[in-house]
Amino acid sequence: MDAMKEASAEDRLVIQLQLFKFQQRILDDMHRLADALLELEKKGEQPELRRQVEEVLFMVPPRLWVEINRLSREVDAARARRTKAPAEQWPALENQITKLTARLDRMYEIGAAHVAKMTQLGMDVKKEQAKLTDLLEDRADELSARIAFAIERIADLELLIKEVPDDTDIPKRLTAAKKSLDTNTASMEVILGLMESFELDTKAYRTQLVEATRDISAGLTDTGVAVKLAGRATDKITTWLVDSGPKFFVKMLLFIAILYVFVFAKRLVKKALEKALEASNFNLSQLARRMIVQTVANLVLIFGLMIALSQLGISLGPLLAGLGVAGFIIGFALQDTLSNFASGIMILLYRPYDVGDLIDVGGVYGKVNKMSLVSTTISTLDNQMIVVPNNKIWGDVIKNVTAQDKRRVDMVFGIGYGDDITKAEAVLNDILQSHDKVLDNPEPVVRLHTLNDSSVDFIVRPWVKIEDYWDVYWDVTKTVKLRFDEEGISIPFPQRDVHVYNDAAAFESG
Repeated sequence: MDAMKEASAEDRLVIQLQLFKFQQRILDDMHRLADALLELEKKGEQPELRRQVEEVLFMVPPRLWVEINRLSREVDAARARRTKAPAEQWPALENQITKLTARLDRMYEIGAAHVAKMTQLGMDVKKEQAKLTDLLEDRADELSARIAFAIERIADLELLIKEVPDDTDIPKRLTAAKKSLDTNTASMEVILGLMESFELDTKAYRTQLVEATRDISAGLTDTGVAVKLAGRATDKITTWLVDSGPKFFVKMLLFIAILYVFVFAKRLVKKALEKALEASNFNLSQLARRMIVQTVANLVLIFGLMIALSQLGISLGPLLAGLGVAGFIIGFALQDTLSNFASGIMILLYRPYDVGDLIDVGGVYGKVNKMSLVSTTISTLDNQMIVVPNNKIWGDVIKNVTAQDKRRVDMVFGIGYGDDITKAEAVLNDILQSHDKVLDNPEPVVRLHTLNDSSVDFIVRPWVKIEDYWDVYWDVTKTVKLRFDEEGISIPFPQRDVHVYNDAAAFESG
């Protein structure tokens, strides 16, 4: 029996769809007949044909009004079934309501088009137009009420989902409510377009439609709608200022005061921590000290910001979750920067150099001017400022020239093969012993090192303090030249004898 009823209902639906298409074809034929009449009347009057055409056209509107009422009752019946049905059946029933509503809207469009065609023929359609405008205004009022109800229903269900998250029926009802809102707003758009074609006032409905769909651009094209929207926004702002404004301003003052206190606390903590680290016995690099100070100071400020936000009623849980997601996205986008950061951590832990050290890293030779977890700023010997990414430094050989307090100066001086080796060695030792910046411990080294093609080379290797390296290098080099000249010791330069043989002359002499 149930199967029979179900089949009968399906058959009725098929018949209704076929009837709807048949009616639409008949109306199209009528409108083509009206167009043909207009073409014939251009050649001459056709009173009998006009009478027959008008008689046929006047028969249509009453039948359209009946069909509109029938479809309206079907939509209401579908809504009643949805209300009584369990939540899992709501999506299917809502789809049925959407289809019926679309057919109802189509009937309104057909009615408006038919009245327009009758007007084009010059027929007296005051009665039909009045009836149609009444139907359109009633439909707009109904849709306005349904849209307002749907908006309230959606707001209630969204609040209910938060309060009862385990109820599986609520999301289904929320989906159906949103679908209902979409159906009614789409229908309202059709009805308002028809009302505007008859020059009816639609400003109030348009304003509600813009608020429901949040499509502000659609409302701005109509000055009246824009004025109403601005007026409503002004009223809402005024109401909020009266009801909640004083409380909000007190919260804002409290928010600013808390932030100010924690900004001041951050500065105090920063200064106190800097002094404590300087006075402590911890052997920390400047980068480590700065990182510790900045981290603690920023944590103080973040803690204050969280307290201040809580005073405004902002929930910190979703905010922190959102920051976590944003951090993941930013981290994925800044992989190279994070690589530099990781290298900075390694430099911080292993301390291969510090601010003020003379280093050779990444092809750059100079003095470390500033360090961060991302990069190292180096001032070269010719006073250029170069910023080197930390991942380039950590992935390469790091040469710290000033890691020790002493440094050896390596120099080579050559004398001629005819010069006195013992005398030259004594002169070199005397030069080193007489220089006040050459250290006695470790002892300087002067040795005969190489018998080259053009010279006999001595290595001269005094030890000096780091800061005296270049002074000793330049002073000793200059003094060696002056003393060798005084002692008659030559400093040879490379030379080569070239012998040229004339093969032709050698052949003749042979």
